[in-house]
Amino acid sequence: MVMYGDEIRIKQVITNILSNAVKYTKEGSITFKAGFKEEGPDSVRLLISVKDTGIGIKPEDMKRLFMAFERIEEGKNRNIEGTGLGMSIAQSFLNMMGSHIEVESEYGKGSSFSFELVQAVKDRTPIGDYVETFKNTVAKRKKYKESFTAPEARLLVVDDNEVNLSVIENLLKRTKVQIDTAISGDEGIVLYEQRKYDIIFLDHMMPDKDGVETLIEMREIPGAPNAHTPVICFTANALSGMRNIYISSGFDDYITKPVDPDRLEKLLLKYLPKEKIAPAADENDEKSQLIPEFIYDIEELDVASGLKFCGSDKIYINTVEKYIESAEKNREDIERYRAAGDLKNLTVKIHALKSSSRLIGASKLGDFAARLEKAGEDGDEDTLKRDLGELLDRYGKLVRELEPLNFYKKASEAGSDAEDDRPVISPEDLKKAYSDIRESCKSFDFDKVSDIVESLENHRLPENENERFEALRKALDDFDYDKIPEILAGGEDS
Repeated sequence: MVMYGDEIRIKQVITNILSNAVKYTKEGSITFKAGFKEEGPDSVRLLISVKDTGIGIKPEDMKRLFMAFERIEEGKNRNIEGTGLGMSIAQSFLNMMGSHIEVESEYGKGSSFSFELVQAVKDRTPIGDYVETFKNTVAKRKKYKESFTAPEARLLVVDDNEVNLSVIENLLKRTKVQIDTAISGDEGIVLYEQRKYDIIFLDHMMPDKDGVETLIEMREIPGAPNAHTPVICFTANALSGMRNIYISSGFDDYITKPVDPDRLEKLLLKYLPKEKIAPAADENDEKSQLIPEFIYDIEELDVASGLKFCGSDKIYINTVEKYIESAEKNREDIERYRAAGDLKNLTVKIHALKSSSRLIGASKLGDFAARLEKAGEDGDEDTLKRDLGELLDRYGKLVRELEPLNFYKKASEAGSDAEDDRPVISPEDLKKAYSDIRESCKSFDFDKVSDIVESLENHRLPENENERFEALRKALDDFDYDKIPEILAGGEDS
């Protein structure tokens, strides 16, 4: 069915309601429902609801819910991100479309937000298999192709959401721009004082110290190397007039989330020093390493999802190769920890399988592993005993289906000795990377370890570091996290 209405505003309303539910639900569940009922021969009434098991709302706070810049129980929920604009914006949009948000809530137990919206019907032809249609749409979508490189340029990106940081890094990988990231305003301020940047991207809504507060503190630092560096605001508020608000707050420009690659490129071309910008190499749209056709036919894989995470065909193929290479040892480790009753290490290995599977687009396998990881964390040995065998069977089947890739790899490597045009990493950056890996291991943040190692692969290392890096990469591929600190011993002095 095709309807006539304001698609963008309706999506914004739903996103804002869901975001609000996520922010105020520490545990339990969030249920989203979308349906419709016939309104007339040429119209339907959309029925949208979001129910959560969050903190709920006191009766006396209900009147403040849709007021701009108001947050429920501000003191108690200080750690919750946002300015309180989201629900106000959602209500305003619905009012303009002749609707409004209904709220039912019980303090301490949760809330239900719903709205109804009449839409004209343009075409009643069934859309068919939505999942298949969506996959085909994503696969056919025009891929972003960078139009420049800037290996000498350096950016600072400050955002409390690590997924957003990863998206920016992946989008800009092929431009060869050097990127430093920070996950809080305070971390960003430290880097602001230490190193000169060409552009700083700063998230508007962060807990503790938001983007405006961070920017004010940055600009008040005497003698800082970035006193004249352009600062661009990250924001989810794509509203008319917001640009003037950000400019008056001290930002030089803004970009909305999710990030549009073309808009991001235009900002970079506008604010980067012209002498640091060079045209991208003309590859005639040929990739250095194409994805074999058989991979698209593997039922467990959604290649489009994997490409989104990895950023390019080449990185995706490299990631799949590592997935295959590490599979045998991973299975052995999982079996060994299960036999020994070592629930802690078994859960860690299942977590690693979850992350790596999702990274290559095996999202259903990753979700299955996530459920067993949760069981391990909760001490639910019955669920693990019942379902772990099925997880390993599906894992093994996927690896067997991927193994023909080894033949393609050998064929592509034959006679290939292309010049390495990756930028050389500075001793300072290498030292910081090793230090960050150590700290991430201490906090058991192995996803971040993987991200750092992946970023190092985009640089040429000193000759005397190649052996150490290969050992580090192998330990990561084998999920042998205990070995990583040993490999890096003395790495800060390199």
